[in-house]
Amino acid sequence: MKKLGILLVACFGIFFCLTSYELHAKAATYQTVLGVDKEARGKYTTTKQNFTIEDYWKAKTVKAKLVYRVTQLSEQEVSTITFSVNDVPFYSFRPAKGETGVQEITVDVPVDKLKKGSNVFAVEGFIYTTLPDNQCTIDDTPANWLHIDKASSVLVDYDELPFKNTIADFNDRFTGIDTVKNEQSGVFMSDKTSDAEMTSSLQMVTAFAHENKLDDKQIALGAYGDTAKRNDKRYQLVVANFKNLPAALKNGIDTEKLNQQAVIKLQNVAGKRVLIVTSKDDALLKVAAKLISNQSLTSQLALDEKWVKADEKVETPKTKVDKEIKLTTEGDKVKGIGHVEQDYFIKVPSNRSISDGTKVNLKYRYSSNLDFEHSLVTVLINGKPIGSQKLTAKKANDDSFTINVPKDMNIVGNFNVTVAFDLILTDNYCGFMNDSEIPWGFVTNESTFDLHTEEQKNFLFNNYPYPIIQDETFNEAVVVLPDKPDASILTSLENVFNLFGQFVDGNYGSLEAVSSSHFKAANESQNIIAFGGLNDNTVIKQANDKLYFKYNQAGTYFLSNEKMKIDPTYGKRIGSVQLIPSIFNKEKAILAVTGPTSQTTALGSSLLGSREMLSKTYGDGAIIDADDTIHAYRFKKVASADNETSFATKLADNKGTLAFAAVTVMILILLATATVLLLRKYRKK
Repeated sequence: MKKLGILLVACFGIFFCLTSYELHAKAATYQTVLGVDKEARGKYTTTKQNFTIEDYWKAKTVKAKLVYRVTQLSEQEVSTITFSVNDVPFYSFRPAKGETGVQEITVDVPVDKLKKGSNVFAVEGFIYTTLPDNQCTIDDTPANWLHIDKASSVLVDYDELPFKNTIADFNDRFTGIDTVKNEQSGVFMSDKTSDAEMTSSLQMVTAFAHENKLDDKQIALGAYGDTAKRNDKRYQLVVANFKNLPAALKNGIDTEKLNQQAVIKLQNVAGKRVLIVTSKDDALLKVAAKLISNQSLTSQLALDEKWVKADEKVETPKTKVDKEIKLTTEGDKVKGIGHVEQDYFIKVPSNRSISDGTKVNLKYRYSSNLDFEHSLVTVLINGKPIGSQKLTAKKANDDSFTINVPKDMNIVGNFNVTVAFDLILTDNYCGFMNDSEIPWGFVTNESTFDLHTEEQKNFLFNNYPYPIIQDETFNEAVVVLPDKPDASILTSLENVFNLFGQFVDGNYGSLEAVSSSHFKAANESQNIIAFGGLNDNTVIKQANDKLYFKYNQAGTYFLSNEKMKIDPTYGKRIGSVQLIPSIFNKEKAILAVTGPTSQTTALGSSLLGSREMLSKTYGDGAIIDADDTIHAYRFKKVASADNETSFATKLADNKGTLAFAAVTVMILILLATATVLLLRKYRKK
């Protein structure tokens, strides 16, 4: 009996240890670093830093660290630096006078002022300087400055709340900033890697990459059997046809229902959270993947198992590019003496440019203690002013300003809109100012940007990812892969599709993946993304003569071309990305992500793996070596025979010119007729 009691106690202890991870919150920290130096100039300045509190965090303490230098001419009795979070001030201090070196201060941020999601930590500098006669300055001078070092940061000490064992909670944590930063999530397909599994995996990686907030980290993609890549992932999404699903993951799945449906099922496997997407039918597998790729639907799944039917409505609405965009949802307040700004980021597909009819509709208000002779508001795009309006005492509580965006600014892709207030005080006196006396401007949530665009249709990396992605959706895209893709090819896919996720919004559009031997005539009418080399990808083999960087006959190295002399030994060690008109359909494109080996193919894919690398990849053909040396060129001529306009067409398009030409021809005919008649008359004489 005594042994039985000991055994029960031991079993209870083991059970407690195994379940304590779920019963108790997990302690962790996350640091958000400013990352870039900020120069704050002027008497009153504000510098902001965003940081995130995830839904599954319980913040215990938050510490803000400011690393700074301040002008040695500051007047200590008057100058102050104030910290605030979400517009609530919580700490102020006076910078030491005459200090010229780097200084540092760390303070606690009040946790009760934080919110789930994005928070804003602000540093408000009120810097007065002295003149040689010990008089304070009346106006802003270059001596009014506060340098905030890139090492400044916000450190969140939090408890990770117990897992809710729901698909929605898995979805939240899968792309949480702590999960992604620590590389704890990944999408894995079976080792058989069927076309349907690959299609589904790429669809989901793209959707999760869209939710990823970190530019320098990716959502992993791999095969389930790649234990080196998979085993350390706390959150694993496994997609497979049921016949290819690892036996350990088949437990508890109703195999009868799988004949007519797909299932999304959450399991705990060896302490890891595993979300299984499976079916016996490939078409149903793709429907389930589309559901996972619909973030709005997935966030509603407060359950651990979801069955998906063939007629399930899982597609997101088609994205509308030309639309009215709200500049702010809650309104934005800026304050300060002199020039203060508020920036807004406008997202536009990289192959679209601003067209006629685009305008800014600004609604705003401002403080009434201004010198209205000199105070104004200015709208800028990418730092260039497009219009200004004076502020007036009469409209201080309700003012508006509409300005058209000049087409000649040649804005293509994403851009910034800046609303700048010049807030000039009537009595810009010396000495301390109460917070209520500092002038302010407020951009209301009625402010909009009326966006109209026109499409740029050149096949260039400057317009990438067009035409593979058009208006934030996959545009009849097919991925062609080697029949047996290895880990390096999967890394290539991981790179390219993580960047695709930053351009795709939702799951609308057409995306398909096929192995090289399954490439068929129907795929020839699609935009093709070909991964691999001459010997393992039929598209690259057929298109070799049209590639800008061609292979030798054996496919072992790249050849020289009109832009670059390539030694064969170097040609073996480089990867390439090339965007060419499709050899099957000139209206479509082939994106070749290629190299003599799968390793060099992965090297080439790094050119399209991040926005930073993409910014170095221009033209329509580029190569990269192991030392990250990039050679990018434009091969296709600017004006080709396909897009030249005939003289007759140009005349037809210009009715005024056509009418003038007709009159000219008639006059010439009359003159010729008169000349002939005169010649005949005098010849008879």
